[in-house]
Amino acid sequence: MGHAERQLDEDERTLLELLPADGSGAASEGILGRLGWDAERYARACVRLEERGYVQSGQGRAKAVYRDLTAVPHEFRPACGRPGSRVTVRQVPVTVPHLLCDLTGVTLSYPGHGGAVVPFPAHGVANSKGIQVQVDARTLDVTITVSGLSRKA
Repeated sequence: MGHAERQLDEDERTLLELLPADGSGAASEGILGRLGWDAERYARACVRLEERGYVQSGQGRAKAVYRDLTAVPHEFRPACGRPGSRVTVRQVPVTVPHLLCDLTGVTLSYPGHGGAVVPFPAHGVANSKGIQVQVDARTLDVTITVSGLSRKA
């Protein structure tokens, strides 16, 4: 996915955290007002996040900025930032970057292999039917694997 190349700086992280988790847009003027930054500082953070693939922005004076969820598999997108949501995982192994999609409190399942809830504190969980959910302690990225899957030749 390429997002782990370097850590986000404070401005990048602050801006990203203000954007809606579901990938919907936020007006640049509104975000800028909430941040209390000047336009140049805001533009620099936006450009860096765009270059790294974390955000996209619209055109025009009142352009919207939104999280770029293209690196997040489709089945996870509706659950981003929505604890209590349910996702049926379609392909494993898969890693979902936390900075783009917070899956904390989301129930993940894989057909025939049970399910697990992404834990609130950052640590891994597993269930007896073979699904494993691992949360990276540093990045909070969620990796889902399933044991006991037969490999087709």
